[in-house]
Amino acid sequence: KIADGIDWRRVRSTSLLASISQVYERNEEYQEAKDILLLAFERAPIGKGLLFKLTDLALREGNVSEAEAYYREFCELCGEDPRQNLLRYLILEAKQVPLEQLIVSLERYCQDELDEKWLYKLAELYQKAGREEDCVRICDKLMLLFGLGKYVDKAMALKQKYAPLTKYQMDLVENKDKYEARLKAVETEYNKKKPMVLPIDEEDAQAEQEAEDAYVYQQEAAYTKEPEPEEKVLEEQPETVFDDEETGEEEAFSNAVQEPE
Repeated sequence: KIADGIDWRRVRSTSLLASISQVYERNEEYQEAKDILLLAFERAPIGKGLLFKLTDLALREGNVSEAEAYYREFCELCGEDPRQNLLRYLILEAKQVPLEQLIVSLERYCQDELDEKWLYKLAELYQKAGREEDCVRICDKLMLLFGLGKYVDKAMALKQKYAPLTKYQMDLVENKDKYEARLKAVETEYNKKKPMVLPIDEEDAQAEQEAEDAYVYQQEAAYTKEPEPEEKVLEEQPETVFDDEETGEEEAFSNAVQEPE
C-alpha cells in the first residue's frame, strides 16, 4: 500500500527500485514488479541483473514472447554469462519442449554454477527421463557440496529410490541437528562482521552511479544562466541498437522451440 502511493518515476536509485520490485513480486503482482524494474532499467540500461529479473517476471506472468525479448537482450548485453542457459531452460520449460532439450540447457548452467536448487531440478529431470545413474550422480554431488539444507534432504530421498546412502551421507542424516547447530553458529559469527550491503550486481551499482551523476549534472545545468563550456556539455548517448539477426546457436534454439520433437 505504501509503494502504491509513491510516484517511482521520480526516484533515481536503481537499487531502491529493485527492492520495491521485490515487494510487488512477493505479493505476486508481477506486472507492477516489471513496471518498477523497467524504470530502473531506464536509469541503468547496462544492468544485466535487471534484464535477468525482467525475463523471470515475464515468465511468471505467463508472457513467453516478452520473456524471449528480454532473454535476447540479456544475451546481447552479457556475452558469456552462464545465466543465459538458465533463462533458456526456463523459456523452454514454459513452452513444454521434450525433456532432453530441457536437460541440455540445465546441464550447461550447472556445469558453470553451483546452485543447489537447480542441481536438484536437474536430478529430477534425469529421473523423469529414466536416466537413473545420472540422477544418483547429481544427488551425490549435491550432498557432497552442500551437506545440509532443504535440497540436500530432497536429494537424499530421491537417491534412496535407486541406491543406498553412503556412510558419509548416513552420518549427515543421523547427526543432522549437530551439524545444523554448528552451521548456525558460524553464520551468526559471520553476520556480526559482515557489512550491510544491498544485493545488486557490481555492474548495476556502477550503472546506478553513472545515471545519478548524469541526473545531478542535468539538474545543475538547467539552473545555470550562462552556457557551460563545450567540453562539459552532457552529450546525448546514441541509442543501443540490438541486431535482430540471430547467431547460429540462437537460430537452432528458436527452431527447437518452435518445432519440438
